[in-house]
Amino acid sequence: MPAPTSHRLGDRLVNFYLVDTGSGLVLVDAGLPAHWNNLLDAVTRLGHRLTDIAAVLITHGHPDHTGLAERVRAASGAQVWVHESDAPILTAPRRLGKVWQPERSVLPYAIRRPGSLRAPLHLARSGALRVPPVREFHTFRGGEQLDLPGSPLALHTPGHTNGSTSFLFPGSSVAFTGDALVTHDSVGGRTGPCLICRAFTQDSRAALDSLDRLAEHDIRTVLPGHGDPWTDGLAAAARQAAAAGIC
Repeated sequence: MPAPTSHRLGDRLVNFYLVDTGSGLVLVDAGLPAHWNNLLDAVTRLGHRLTDIAAVLITHGHPDHTGLAERVRAASGAQVWVHESDAPILTAPRRLGKVWQPERSVLPYAIRRPGSLRAPLHLARSGALRVPPVREFHTFRGGEQLDLPGSPLALHTPGHTNGSTSFLFPGSSVAFTGDALVTHDSVGGRTGPCLICRAFTQDSRAALDSLDRLAEHDIRTVLPGHGDPWTDGLAAAARQAAAAGIC
């Protein structure tokens, strides 16, 4: 069976991915409600149908990663998977503040770089405030190799959220890091491997510790939730992000 191939979806600020494992499609994260046609076009272009999506893997519960999860589940029968710590967000996405609080206000970033507000405004315009609850989903604790096409490893990498998870596909040497490690932080104003700024991070100490966990894995390509792919190895990306610290 050929190695899984990954296809980047989303827009200039938000990434999610369609993985063709050869035995079924897996969606890693679910973008925003405005990305529905983007997803349909990608599935058709690959010669598949929506019902070929076997699973939706959620790296964490923020709306730009869960926006289409329920719509895909309802339309395809796909299993939705999320870490147990972020499960409450999926059941009530519009009450995110009850289970997730950032370390710092976005205001200092906006004062320093007024353009940093473009990203939150873009998310709102793309449906971040109207993400529906996911009615059925499965949870994991982290460290499991999930019994799904491609046999992804669910590596718990908390900090950005308590349930933040990176999904590793060793067969294709690809790591989907969500927001545990990104290559562009539009609010913090950084490009290259880094952590999301404190305005969108719940626990920066835990986020830094999670980089050590990522660095233990010999994976070639990093596909983050924000920013361009990184092809010089997961360990190198994690070390660079750790050296940059959190802003």
